[in-house]
Amino acid sequence: MILVLNHLQQLNGSKLKKSKVNSNAHFILSIGICLLTSFSSFAQEKQSSQIHKTSASATINGLKYYLHTVEKGETLFAIAKYYGRDVNDIVMDNPEAIDGIKPGQILKILIDKKKTTELAINDSAGYIFHKVEKGQTLYSITKQYGVSLEKLKVLNPELIEGLKVNQMLKIPSAKAKTEKTTSLVKPIQPLIPNTSSEKGNNHIEDKSKITEAADRTSLGYSKYKGFKKDEYNVAFFLPFHADEANALDIEKIIKGDLQLQNKTNVALQFYEGALLAIDSLKKLKFHVKVFVYDIDDKDSMNILAILKKPELAEMDLMIGPLYGSSFMPVAAFAKEHSIAIVSPFTQINKILFNNPYVSKVSPSVNLQVEQMAHFVVDSFQTQNIIVLNSSNLKESSFINTFKSKANEDLIKAGFSVSDSVKEGRGLTGIQGLLSSSKVNVIVMPSNNQSLVTDMISKLNALADKYKIVLFGLQSWMNYDNLDFEYLNKLALHIPANVYIDYSKVATQDFVKKYRINYKTEPDTYVFQGFDISYCFMSTLFQNGSGFLKNLPDLKYQGIGSNYTFSQFPSESGFENKFVYILKYQDYQLMKAN
Repeated sequence: MILVLNHLQQLNGSKLKKSKVNSNAHFILSIGICLLTSFSSFAQEKQSSQIHKTSASATINGLKYYLHTVEKGETLFAIAKYYGRDVNDIVMDNPEAIDGIKPGQILKILIDKKKTTELAINDSAGYIFHKVEKGQTLYSITKQYGVSLEKLKVLNPELIEGLKVNQMLKIPSAKAKTEKTTSLVKPIQPLIPNTSSEKGNNHIEDKSKITEAADRTSLGYSKYKGFKKDEYNVAFFLPFHADEANALDIEKIIKGDLQLQNKTNVALQFYEGALLAIDSLKKLKFHVKVFVYDIDDKDSMNILAILKKPELAEMDLMIGPLYGSSFMPVAAFAKEHSIAIVSPFTQINKILFNNPYVSKVSPSVNLQVEQMAHFVVDSFQTQNIIVLNSSNLKESSFINTFKSKANEDLIKAGFSVSDSVKEGRGLTGIQGLLSSSKVNVIVMPSNNQSLVTDMISKLNALADKYKIVLFGLQSWMNYDNLDFEYLNKLALHIPANVYIDYSKVATQDFVKKYRINYKTEPDTYVFQGFDISYCFMSTLFQNGSGFLKNLPDLKYQGIGSNYTFSQFPSESGFENKFVYILKYQDYQLMKAN
């Protein structure tokens, strides 16, 4: 604590008086911790920047190698970079290097690096082609040929735009299934953070499913090369705006008379959650060197300056930036250096395209609507399902997504087309479709706050005559002008990517630990910082730096978030598919699924 205060005094040139730390002061202390972590890490890495190329060489088994003698301060990554080699290439020729290198050790480094090619799919011998007929669905086609939906989508990337009549689909033949290259992988079992007296399940089980392993090879998972290390490097990119924060009057912040800007608050709370995750993992013998970068999402020069830091290329995992504008250039750097990177908040899927090293934990709005459609059919398939069309072109994709998924599920459940989802335009259109004998499930996939507020008021008036259950979007949780009485009466359901259950023992213990450390109450961002950091760092710890190939097997159950990742297509990143469905009942928001 004293070290942090002294460091802050040097930064802002002011004398700090001893004072009780409250909910505002702990933010400033966190900034000091972040800066200390970043500076000390950079100083340690700077020592290994000089590599002296060897003149010694030898021919071994017909191949010519450099014989490099490791000097003090050199790292495996720096040596590989200097010789223009991949770390994995050096480890393959020097297996003992996987446990680290030391001064005086001699490394064999191949002089003539041979180019390798990845296994390609044999279209002519391994696949047949199916012409899509009217009335067929992806589900029916997968059942017809005994192929998984994920595999079908990977082989036919154009399916991202939907299934079309007369479309030609590539289907793996029976011969192809028997000729796949096989390898064994270790999928990870569900992870439950060990933050309470309840036992977490951190066990890894080798399922030895050869067919799944073969699919992974064909899907391109072999690109995620890596190995286990004694210590991992993890970078956080967060908008602390430390210079602005340290220029403020700290006494006023402590008294509560002055507030930090919102992005700084969010960054600090997220990082506090991450620190609690790191502390929990240290108890499991996880060793990590943390690098923290104060990134300004509105300053492109600031981002470029950070990306020039020499230590960045040695990261095993990057978390952040929080927002899309600054995330894209950092993600491009991560791809260039084959580093896994996580987007904490961004919902849009474009950050995943053509970058297989990106993971996105916040499901897109379209995905949330898909999951909402599944829930509606599972829970209300015999009722009157109506979707509201607000005539907003931007929201037409949400309407089409809901209708498509819901109708497909209804048909699977044995209902006829006449029982499918109905569509009404405006209040008048909705009223004409209401049923007096069934529950009227009204789905309103709109982000228009004024429209939402007005429609909820009018539906509330109709709720005296008709039984209505309303479904909306996650953005509604941010609308402060919605009548809580109306939401309860309409039994509003909304999709969400975070839900904090304060009745759980694990949650209560987490809150207690946070209070002890930071003398205040945790906000949602604290829980997100913990879950994201714990999930990805524990997976890194258990599987090594090539852990992305294990991500599809991960079923993470966190304090406030659940993660189930899927990759489509194989050249793109991973999206979390888990969506909570929350509902207003008895004047409180609770989990419905």
